[in-house]
Amino acid sequence: MHFPEYTVSLLIWIIPVFVLTVFFINKRLLSPEKSFALIVTVAVLAAAGCALDLLFAKSFFLFPNPRAVIGLKIKGIPIEEFIFYVTGFWFVVFMYVFCDEYFLLKYNVPDKKYARFRSRLKQTLFVHIKSAWHGLFLIVAALVAKRLLNPSGALVPGYFIFLAMAAYIPSALFYRVTKLFINWRAFLFSMLATVLISIIWEVTLALPRGYWNYQHGAMLGIFIGVWHDLPLEAVTVWLFCSLVIMVYEYVKICYFTALPTTPGHKLLLRVGTEWRTRK
Repeated sequence: MHFPEYTVSLLIWIIPVFVLTVFFINKRLLSPEKSFALIVTVAVLAAAGCALDLLFAKSFFLFPNPRAVIGLKIKGIPIEEFIFYVTGFWFVVFMYVFCDEYFLLKYNVPDKKYARFRSRLKQTLFVHIKSAWHGLFLIVAALVAKRLLNPSGALVPGYFIFLAMAAYIPSALFYRVTKLFINWRAFLFSMLATVLISIIWEVTLALPRGYWNYQHGAMLGIFIGVWHDLPLEAVTVWLFCSLVIMVYEYVKICYFTALPTTPGHKLLLRVGTEWRTRK
């Protein structure tokens, strides 16, 4: 009987999520509206991660060690991959909420500010043109780098372009409105913690033990030799995924600034009021 190392290693995300959940419950830090924003955020971003696997896993990734997983697969992809995306995004949001609501509470944007901006936020979706141009520049630069550094394999650096289109460019829709409400110190702490954990996990376990690897022909061509030829995309993926925090704040903004005209919003508003009264 083989030992599913990849499966067990997912505890690096699952345990912190469980501990933080217990902490939030004991401290009563997650109000109903913030819990709602958390659930929506994790669901949307986890769906994007699962879509990456279902649509492009065979083009971008390899799974060389079948003994590292329990053997359950969806379209030939280990189920651990899907668990990883769900728990990974969950970890990012929970870490941010922990910093925003407790560890770095001094820099928290109070809930009253959201409601106070209702009259100014006449529309909750703004396109940040500068970010959109940055995203386009990244894609063009990636195409050039692929032809110069890694001309073999696929014609385009598919993994990098997917990350840019699924994470960076959509942030152009959120940044202009969320920048007023994000706890940027909590954002930076969460991002650095996530990047550090993910890189250590990948370099010390995943690549040398064969949990997964990369189709080098689909990458930009920038590999870190001392890290088992880890591609640049793998280093930056969690930087791109900091978008999850913008989505969380955006959902909160939509809640706090929307007029309570729908039955669902009225119910959530009433539950939130009762929760704060009991607290």
